[in-house]
Amino acid sequence: MNSPDITSRLATTGQLLVRSGIEIGRILDSMLEDRSTLTAKLPSELMFLSQLLYVEPVKGYILLSYSDHKPANSAALAERKLTLRCNHRGAQFAFSGETPHAAAHSGQPCIKCGLPSIMLAMQQRRAAARVAVPAQAPVNCEVRIGMLSFDAKVVDVSLDGIGTLVSDPTIPLCAGTRLERARIRHPQHEPIEVDLEVRHVSRFQLPNGERASRVGCKILSSPQALEELIRLFIIDLA
Repeated sequence: MNSPDITSRLATTGQLLVRSGIEIGRILDSMLEDRSTLTAKLPSELMFLSQLLYVEPVKGYILLSYSDHKPANSAALAERKLTLRCNHRGAQFAFSGETPHAAAHSGQPCIKCGLPSIMLAMQQRRAAARVAVPAQAPVNCEVRIGMLSFDAKVVDVSLDGIGTLVSDPTIPLCAGTRLERARIRHPQHEPIEVDLEVRHVSRFQLPNGERASRVGCKILSSPQALEELIRLFIIDLA
């Protein structure tokens, strides 16, 4: 699923805070595909007009085209963070590009920013408003494999029920493993019991230097349970 699904969800909610990295990546990919215009308002009333050139979800960055207005490019590069806005496929989106700096793409100069971790989505007819971003509470998952029990962190859930867990790299997980009756816990919810079908496993390094496993899985549950999980990562602000 991609941004039209976010748009259809907006039809009933009006305003969403998207924390799902999977959905943010899909929205950015569709903006790239459509060559949608991004804008950022800068000091001295300068307006930075740009387009996405590249989205790198694994390494966590995006590339933006230079504006035709050179002073706007210089002003954008001087910012610690760009607040980018885009009217795209019937909705308004706003997100941040952290630490913009000069880069190159296919031999052409561009601006490299950090991949956004949150995105605000609104119906186009709604006026933009300042939003207080709620703190994100940890979402944990208790999993059993035979006699082995372990905890993992749930870091993403998409609209179509694709989830991402972060776990100890010594846990023997591989594609095709089915984890039955996993219990997902959140401080503000009763535990949600689901089955997980592992799709892929990769190793990566945490910011503190420790190694971990990133586990992509399909969430097998009732529609009601899946909706509860989605609402932890795609939050209705209306």
